[in-house]
Amino acid sequence: MTIPKRGSRRIVVDEVAYRWRMRRRPTADQRSGRTPLLVAISAEEGPGPTMVARLHRPHPRNERAHYSEAVTPAEVARLIREGRELGWDPLRPGPQFTLEPLRSATPEGAPAPPRIFPPGLRPPTHEELEALARARPPGERDVLEITQRPYVSWPGGGGFQPCGLEINGVDLIELVRAAELPHAEREVIERRASGEPTSLKPSELAGDYLGFPSASLRGRSLFDRPVSYACHFSLPADDPRLNKATLLGCTCGITECWFLLVTITVGDEVVIWSDFEQFHRPWIYDLGPFVFDKREYLRVLGLTP
Repeated sequence: MTIPKRGSRRIVVDEVAYRWRMRRRPTADQRSGRTPLLVAISAEEGPGPTMVARLHRPHPRNERAHYSEAVTPAEVARLIREGRELGWDPLRPGPQFTLEPLRSATPEGAPAPPRIFPPGLRPPTHEELEALARARPPGERDVLEITQRPYVSWPGGGGFQPCGLEINGVDLIELVRAAELPHAEREVIERRASGEPTSLKPSELAGDYLGFPSASLRGRSLFDRPVSYACHFSLPADDPRLNKATLLGCTCGITECWFLLVTITVGDEVVIWSDFEQFHRPWIYDLGPFVFDKREYLRVLGLTP
């Protein structure tokens, strides 16, 4: 079945012309997140069937506060080649072919696709952050403190002394837990509905973090030299997560397992935390931005004489 030219795009892969498209308006299941982003692809000419690729990300206009990524021609070309390898013949009659992509959407060395946010949920731009900073005089800025937390002992021996990050007197983990809980509740419901035998509770998923030792927090890693644990994963060089700072790690002691990132913007008089992100989930947080007085912030990090 040939996809109509109207509303579709043309691409040539290995000397064969194709048309591809995705729904601009999501279905009810796509809005709720029950159905992922779908891309339909067919040969431009011929009696062959359409291939429907079920991508591992939500529709850009979902209502679950999840970000998505743009579908690029390079990704469509990879989908076509993968479908052909798995048996899709776009030039011969046959039933519709469904593809669950096995490969990473972005191969090593390729640029990261642009992120797409649901309406009203994109992170603030640099100009908007500057305007926010101007609107927050010194007496109305947020306050950061680093506090000591109870010693953590590991079952096999050893342990460490974590520190807590407090914003305006509230533990950051508690702020993050409140922001993550709606996402965790939906995820647990969906996992159980899919038949997954899990006893996981939303309260056990949301806010499941440990702080870092003092030496990891006091210094420039939360200032102008952010340390992102995303660097331990195979990501495009321009992936925005590589430029974020890691604030919290997993309770298991392996930070890469579950960690929280944030964008740190350094201005002349303020430091701003915005665009919080759980590396392993496409969750959009209702958290921040937080505007700190730069001089006081540097004092807390031990960066003043």
